[in-house]
Amino acid sequence: MPPSYQIRAVLLDFDGTLTEPGILDFPAIKKSLGCPLEEAILEFIETIEDPGKRESALAALLYFEFQAAAASKPNPGAEELVLWLKAQHLPVGILTRNTRACVRRALENFHGLREDNFDLIVCRDDPIPPKPSGDGIAWASRRWGIDPGTILVVGDFVLDTQAGAAAGALTALLDPGRDPRVKEASCHFRIRHLSELLPIIRRGQPREPG
Repeated sequence: MPPSYQIRAVLLDFDGTLTEPGILDFPAIKKSLGCPLEEAILEFIETIEDPGKRESALAALLYFEFQAAAASKPNPGAEELVLWLKAQHLPVGILTRNTRACVRRALENFHGLREDNFDLIVCRDDPIPPKPSGDGIAWASRRWGIDPGTILVVGDFVLDTQAGAAAGALTALLDPGRDPRVKEASCHFRIRHLSELLPIIRRGQPREPG
């Protein structure tokens, strides 16, 4: 934990962070696409030289993603967290490598959240490089008119913490099961439940003078 920090906005990963983990079976998707297990799917697809095969791979990925979105459920504490952030008048957004259509479909399975509960959604439909690039965070900071160092980026994988580090943002890693894949990931905060973010954010909220 940094000795002192300010949090003026929060960017949340979607799959596995706001939604329950495990719905997207990445090993199965990679096997279907012929993507090596150690490679990221979007970056692998970009290396496919044949335009037709590349489009087919993207279409197959979208099929898997949409099926997962239809089966998604909110992660415990996700809806409460977002509504609490809104009550605190903190800008809150989604930063995902998924598509906006899949986010919208998954949100249909939430009880109290819809797209308009978020101040922005940055996804791969936008002309911004996906995580681990920090460009989506930098874009959000400009739109909100705040320093990227005052944005808390929350996710469940190394791509989230890498993106946060690239933008100079604060990072929180959701690691409920001590996932060996993220054991060495560098982050400012490591949590096991989304509710643990509330005291972290409270400590970082700017105090009113006087």
